Amino acid sequence: MRFSFFLKEAGESLRRNWVMTIASVMTVFISMAILGMVMVTDRNLNQGATSLKQRVQIEVFIKDTISSDTAQIAALQQKIQAMPQVKSVTYTSKDQALLKFKEMMGSDANRILSNLTTNPLPASFVISVRDPNEVDAVAAQFFTLPWVANDPGTTNGVKYAKQTVRRLLGTIGLVEKGMWATTVLFSAAAILLISTTVRLSIFARRREIEIMQLVGATNWFIRWPFVLEGFFTGLLGSVVAALVVWGVNYTIFKWVSSSSLQFLHLSVYPPFFKGGTWPLGVLPTLSLLGAALGALGSVVALRRYLRV
Repeated sequence: MRFSFFLKEAGESLRRNWVMTIASVMTVFISMAILGMVMVTDRNLNQGATSLKQRVQIEVFIKDTISSDTAQIAALQQKIQAMPQVKSVTYTSKDQALLKFKEMMGSDANRILSNLTTNPLPASFVISVRDPNEVDAVAAQFFTLPWVANDPGTTNGVKYAKQTVRRLLGTIGLVEKGMWATTVLFSAAAILLISTTVRLSIFARRREIEIMQLVGATNWFIRWPFVLEGFFTGLLGSVVAALVVWGVNYTIFKWVSSSSLQFLHLSVYPPFFKGGTWPLGVLPTLSLLGAALGALGSVVALRRYLRV
């Protein structure tokens, strides 16, 4: 009976202050939607970063005097394959390199190569490593080898996307930090707005509260309707945000899966259960956090404006 009374009082308060209630729900919705996008983005960025690291390859260019010796090329390839850090090694001849260049440049290739009498492209070994974190160490082993086509005083005969990968991963980290900061900012705004809504309810019912105190009502008997008011405000905004986030995630996943961007390896964040350290999916996670956010906003208002 008492709980139904609390629910009725909370519902009446939400109805009376419906404009502020809608504003509070929208603020919670925005903050929880951003948090949901952070969760989805973080999951996919981590998968993408892992995929990116695994795709890092080392290309070692070979001097023309060596590439013409088939036996020596076979011996070098076998020696590289025997290295414990190497997953695979593929040899690309000068002719194969020229063919790839033509395929890449299309109709512009003939114009570029028209004034050349010989094939200027070097042969190369393309090396994949077992552990992407060891790519620097593996590449360094080829810097000073005599058969590598380095210009004097340089190591430009060994190419790999070290700086590109590091910059991309650094950018991913900055994006994640920015999204988390935005989530915190909107969460704080939601707490303040919900506390303002509850404050209006307290002010509107101040005489009723005084009477309740005079007849012996306990502090928590007075508090509970306001706490439930914030709880339901946060819950409503977060449930809507969770459904929108999952819907957007699923739509983008389906579009990417049917396009030429399949290499991005996007995934759908599970709606209910995902397992792992935090096993809950996007819907229960955002619902719990949003409801807690709403209740916290009520507590803030009660502690500051309700002297009970």
